[in-house]
Amino acid sequence: MTNHVFNRLICCLIFCFSTATFAENGLSKALTNNVSVTGQMSSEKFSQLMQQGFKSVVVNRPDEEDGNKVKVSELREIAERQHVSVIYQPVMSGKITQTDIHEFAKYYNELPKPILMVCRSGTRSSALFNQAKSQGLLHE
Repeated sequence: MTNHVFNRLICCLIFCFSTATFAENGLSKALTNNVSVTGQMSSEKFSQLMQQGFKSVVVNRPDEEDGNKVKVSELREIAERQHVSVIYQPVMSGKITQTDIHEFAKYYNELPKPILMVCRSGTRSSALFNQAKSQGLLHE
């Protein structure tokens, strides 16, 4: 096995392990100092995340999406006990529109930070954030 192939194999194993750990432990993933993303939500997990100092939450997962275990109204109730704002901005997985990007940027620029973004796996929220950032819409 060449060093190049070996190094790629090690990188793949590290990525797979870190992704599995993220999913198993239900941790959030920091994209910047101001924003983190998280996946599949439960009331217990959300309560734990609210203890980590987030000041705002943007929920990108539609309540009616298959497999969704907790509705935004439940998350809002938990967050309000911690004086944390919750914005419900559902976006369709793989179908983020320019309107979605501009709406998110408006929220991002107005909300207290750090912000936690919630969707099924974290991918949709990450894509929304990264698209708004790459378009220069976010004021840091």
